[in-house]
Amino acid sequence: MTADTGVDAAMGDGEETPEPASILLRRLIAEHPHARISLDDLLNGVGHRAFGLLLLLLAIPNSIPLPSPPGLSTIFGLPMAIFGVQLVLGHKNPWLPAFLRRKTLPRDEILRFLDRASPYLAKVERRLKSRHHRFVGATAERVAGLVILVMAIILSLPIIFGNFLPAFAVLLMALAILARDGLMMVAGWVTSVIAASVVALVIYVGIEAVRLALFSLLS
Repeated sequence: MTADTGVDAAMGDGEETPEPASILLRRLIAEHPHARISLDDLLNGVGHRAFGLLLLLLAIPNSIPLPSPPGLSTIFGLPMAIFGVQLVLGHKNPWLPAFLRRKTLPRDEILRFLDRASPYLAKVERRLKSRHHRFVGATAERVAGLVILVMAIILSLPIIFGNFLPAFAVLLMALAILARDGLMMVAGWVTSVIAASVVALVIYVGIEAVRLALFSLLS
C-alpha cells in the first residue's frame, strides 16, 4: 500500500506521529457536505486507508459500550466479511457491491456517537505506535483478513453478549493496520482466539443444555 493521498499525509509517515484514527475518521465524516453519508462516500474519500478506517467504523458499534445510531450496527456484518476476503486476497483498495455502497447513514448521529465513543477509543489509541512491522506486512494483513472474516461470521450468530470480543478484535486489527502497529495486530489476533473460544464454549454449553433437556423429557 504505497499510494500518496491526503489521508496518508494526515496519518503521517516515518517518525512522525500519526493523527489518531478516530479523529481522522470523525474529521472525514464531519467534512462531508450532506446530511447523510454513504459507504461509497467513505470509500472514495479515504484512499487506500479505507480498509482500516471502514473496519474501525464497522467494529465500533459492538466494541464500545454505548448505544449506536440507527442502522450503523445492522450493516457492519456483510461489509466486514467482504473486506476480510479482500485482505486475504491481497487487494490494495476495498470494494463493495453497489447495494452496500449506496447504503447511507445520518452524518450528525454518527458524529455524536463518535464523540461519545472517543474516550474509550483514546484509551486504546494512546498505546499505538509504528512498530514490529513484520506483523503488519502483506502476509500479516492476509492473516488479519482471514481472522476478520471469521470474526464477521461469529458476529452474525445470534449469541447473547457474543458480539463484544469479536468486534473488539476487529477494532484492534483495524487500528493496527492504520498505525502500522504490529504489537496491536498481535493483540487483535489473541483477542480473536479468545473470542472464538468463548463463542465455541457458549455453543457447546447450549447444545449440551438442549441435549440434557431432551433426555430428561424422553426418559
